[in-house]
Amino acid sequence: MGKNLKGKECGKGIHQRKDGLYSARFVDRFGKRHEKYFQTLPEARNWIEDSKYADKHDDVFVPTDMTVDEWFNF
Repeated sequence: MGKNLKGKECGKGIHQRKDGLYSARFVDRFGKRHEKYFQTLPEARNWIEDSKYADKHDDVFVPTDMTVDEWFNF
């Protein structure tokens, strides 16, 4: 669990950098690490929870280069 500059716990996957920004990161179900920086701690917490939820519940695979005909064949 990360800490802020004053030594308080921020939560799992979140820590405060020396420039004051909060860094939030997590590993998705494919093993890829995602990281993003925020001005406030609540923004970082919301992003990490939303991202984990989306990663867990997005089961439909839709590649961006698929045409409509290919989609219907699929």
